[in-house]
Amino acid sequence: MQRASLFRQTAGTLALGIIALQVFSLLTIILTVLYPLGQRSADDLAGLLIMTAQTYAQLPKDQRPAFLQRVARDNGIHLGPPPRDFDLSSNRSHLYGKILAVELRRRLDRTVPVFTAHDPKGTLWVAIPVEGQAVWMHFARRRLTGTLPLGLIFILGVSTLALLVLTIILVRRVLRPLAVLADALRRKWNAPLPTLPASGAKEFYDLLDAFERMRTRLQAMIDHQSLLLVGISHDLRSPLARIQMALELLPEDTPQELREGMAEDTQRMTDLLAQSLAIGRGSSARIADLDLVALLRVVGEAYTRAGGDWHAQLPRRYPFRGDYEALRRLFDNLLDNVRRYAGERVDVRLYKRDGRGILQFCDAGPGIPEDRLEALLEPFSRGDSARGHSEGSGLGLAIARQIAEAQGLQLRLYNRGDPSGLCAELSWELRAEPRSR
Repeated sequence: MQRASLFRQTAGTLALGIIALQVFSLLTIILTVLYPLGQRSADDLAGLLIMTAQTYAQLPKDQRPAFLQRVARDNGIHLGPPPRDFDLSSNRSHLYGKILAVELRRRLDRTVPVFTAHDPKGTLWVAIPVEGQAVWMHFARRRLTGTLPLGLIFILGVSTLALLVLTIILVRRVLRPLAVLADALRRKWNAPLPTLPASGAKEFYDLLDAFERMRTRLQAMIDHQSLLLVGISHDLRSPLARIQMALELLPEDTPQELREGMAEDTQRMTDLLAQSLAIGRGSSARIADLDLVALLRVVGEAYTRAGGDWHAQLPRRYPFRGDYEALRRLFDNLLDNVRRYAGERVDVRLYKRDGRGILQFCDAGPGIPEDRLEALLEPFSRGDSARGHSEGSGLGLAIARQIAEAQGLQLRLYNRGDPSGLCAELSWELRAEPRSR
């Protein structure tokens, strides 16, 4: 599941809060200000319409034209029947017309419907009963109702948009240092720390300083641990050499089984010391330009001479920048793991995927339980129960991962599936790497 970034979560939460607050403010203003104003305006208009209709009905016919002109000029109210195509049965009144109908009913004590014409002006039509006849009037809704609702909606819309933009700017400005810190954590352990934005908060600078101090202390601990490991391994070489010499000087009547067991144990101790020294020295790297395909071919030839079954899908050449000897030791460790636990066959592929270079070593063994894959990359961890083997020190893959990280590579293990087997995959970013040919 892809997780949303802190920027999206924070900006989204603030945006929803701002929009909800603005909607609540708009509803509050409508209910407490606009609706009462509409009722007051409708009440005044209802009185004006009733008075206009009664005055018109009482005037002599020769005075009515002048009265109609004056009412239209001063109040925007026009008297006259609706057009013949005006369908009174299908027209629905506007909200303001409904409020006006309620006020007319309150004043006249009878239902007086208000109709809305389908024209650009949104003309409202109403028939006021006077002395047994209906006096039709019409007027433009926009002329008699103010523009306060539209103006208010515009102000709220602009303010909401401005708040959203300011929120995005503020959140991005505040969280940008976090992105820089996250990038620093994803880099190589000894990579230079990035520079925080000048506008960053003091807490982010303190966090970066704390991270730098922690990294320095951890690096010192790792260096001391590596030095101690190298020292112990080096000091044990002399006693081990004396044991090997004593083994050669054993009497001739020493049982052959005992002699072979001692020789096997001594060789295993020698291999363990060599691997321990490799762990202690694995962080050093001599970087240079090389051809990765040429190196893989050398490794493959050595693997084949040792009795292995090498199958490779490689490009013609692949320029790479790294430590030649460290990479060869890395590949040898992976192949030794194949030979020790999964037979002789290994399938090697070098290709590009999603902007990363991929190098795979896949065997044809029984695989490893999923919950043990990550643990196999730790020192002195073995997958004997799954792979059916009791030999090995559990340092080969740990050394391989340490070398890979020192070369800017990521090592991961996964089960092949169909066919069965275990795959060791090395990957690296291609931003600074030449393309394969």
